[in-house]
Amino acid sequence: MKFKNKDVKVNEVRLKNVAFPLWLLMFVPITWLFFIPGNFLIDSLVLFISMEVFKLSGKKDIYKQNILKVFLFGMLSKIIGTVFLALMSYTFKLGTDGNELYLTIPALILSGGLIFVFNYFFTFKNMDKKLRFKLALILAIATAPYIFVLPITWTN
Repeated sequence: MKFKNKDVKVNEVRLKNVAFPLWLLMFVPITWLFFIPGNFLIDSLVLFISMEVFKLSGKKDIYKQNILKVFLFGMLSKIIGTVFLALMSYTFKLGTDGNELYLTIPALILSGGLIFVFNYFFTFKNMDKKLRFKLALILAIATAPYIFVLPITWTN
């Protein structure tokens, strides 16, 4: 049975613009089983490939000392980008279609920039400045949440 009443308005909350799976993690907890290992694997691969490209010795020790920080700072950066998207979308009523580049690109840049800053100043702080700059930059570029710029409407 359908009721039609033009006087009744229902506030609709949409998560269309928040493409990062944070909302999915909250509403479908089983996704944690795939999301966390996937991000950890990507961070590990990027770190290992970077160490190989720069011909670093002691890769195993460098990996053990830094991977947890790389992973956690990456997650924190992506969550901050997601919060930025949510605040812009819901506070200012922007981005109802989920594909507004004026919101998603700044969020991508914010998250990538934070990945760089956290890794440069905290994760690799005991390394040579040129090397830590290169490692932090590669991690920022390779692990930034590019899913932000994919229109979420593609999945509907």
